[in-house]
Amino acid sequence: HIAPGTLTAVIAPSGAGKSTFLKSIAGINKPTAGTVQFDGFSVYENYELLSSRIGMVPQDDVLHTSLKLDTALNYAAKLRLRVDGGAQERKAQVERVIERLELENNRGTVISKLSGGQRKRASVALELLTEPSLLILDEPTSGLDPAMDRQVMKTLRELAVDDRGVLVVTHSVAQLDLCDDVLVLAPGGMPAYYGPPRGINNFFGSTDWADIFAVIKDDPEAAYQRYL
Repeated sequence: HIAPGTLTAVIAPSGAGKSTFLKSIAGINKPTAGTVQFDGFSVYENYELLSSRIGMVPQDDVLHTSLKLDTALNYAAKLRLRVDGGAQERKAQVERVIERLELENNRGTVISKLSGGQRKRASVALELLTEPSLLILDEPTSGLDPAMDRQVMKTLRELAVDDRGVLVVTHSVAQLDLCDDVLVLAPGGMPAYYGPPRGINNFFGSTDWADIFAVIKDDPEAAYQRYL
């Protein structure tokens, strides 16, 4: 359950099914069992209706790297926004997301020249154009240094404060204190823990993720049964 105003992290060993899980939540993949509901509607059955309310930032940037940042966002706004105010309203929304992601000094920069952290914030800005109620991110801190890692996670924390649910797959275990909830997946996509970060030590008897991952990889079914 992802409530508005909350940040939920998904962490798991490699190959556990994190990206598959995210695509199911976003309505891209149809679950073989169970349901995904958004405000009482099936996400998969009502994808066209709900897709603008769910933002998905994939692991690989989808921005056109040869364009300047503001140019890319304005093109995206023309494609995505259906607004009564026309060009002026679209431009105002682009300005809002640039300011929200603190990219004012980079608006005229060609995207290929942005740093890794700036490019990731630009990808988030692209999804925020439609003001989604749920923002999903697949490993947004991958390849970033620890300081930039912290900055991106703090930005996601702030975005959740805007009465938006944020779901993030991350290897950034050092920043879990910024999250409201943590979902730990065992191989096969089975939940091994779901709850606040402060409960992890009591549940697993450790906060060493190398040890935790070794245990759940060794016997995923046992990890799932313990969770149940």
